[in-house]
Amino acid sequence: MEIYSEFASVYDLMQYDIDYPLWINQLDQILKKYKSNAKTVLELACGTGTISIGLSQKGYLCEALDLSEDMLTIAQSKAYEQGAKIKFYNQNMDSFNTKKKYDMICCMCDGMNYQKDMETLSKVMKQIAMHINKEGIIVFDLSTKYKLKEIIGNNTFAETFENEAYIWENEYDEDHNILNFSLTLFKNAGEGYERFEEYHTQKAYDLEEVLSVIEPFFDVIEIVDGDNFLPVEAHAQRICFILKSK
Repeated sequence: MEIYSEFASVYDLMQYDIDYPLWINQLDQILKKYKSNAKTVLELACGTGTISIGLSQKGYLCEALDLSEDMLTIAQSKAYEQGAKIKFYNQNMDSFNTKKKYDMICCMCDGMNYQKDMETLSKVMKQIAMHINKEGIIVFDLSTKYKLKEIIGNNTFAETFENEAYIWENEYDEDHNILNFSLTLFKNAGEGYERFEEYHTQKAYDLEEVLSVIEPFFDVIEIVDGDNFLPVEAHAQRICFILKSK
């Protein structure tokens, strides 16, 4: 099953603890600081389009892509409702091609953790390099090994909403630093609930591994905590990389 198909309809509910306004403002500030003349932005793994819509409302010309058609359907609907003109692409991060270049390319909220190995992560960097303008800015985050192993790994989470409920079961493979998890969704169907299941895999990367795939393509400007954009501490759950094209 395609990831985030049925779950696309409740994705925004599940992400209630993400401070999207902070992320949008920080991306705006990063551009003002490092590329003040920036106009165009491409978001990878855009999900339901919250970040692209927010940046569009700040005046940037935004495009976005995602592997999930269901996510993009919701993103398009949200963009239309909020008056944001955004072009969406149904493409994979490791092979995307929009035939354009951008002043910023960003990927937030674990999109890079879905890259299954170093080879695939390197492919993503190569595609970004092909689509970024000279001295363009690249921003992406990764959930840390600490988060995937100690906070999420081998734990089960469940939550109910007005018309939906989900169970999120996790198993961490220490030999390969892989988090395998299943999502079970229950949706109100009028005379009962329908059940849907999806299976996901995320990879935990060490800092040195990420830097090794960055180095051939980009210069590192900053590495910060991806949740608050402050200096990274020992038990940070998300790390954000701010890069500039060479």
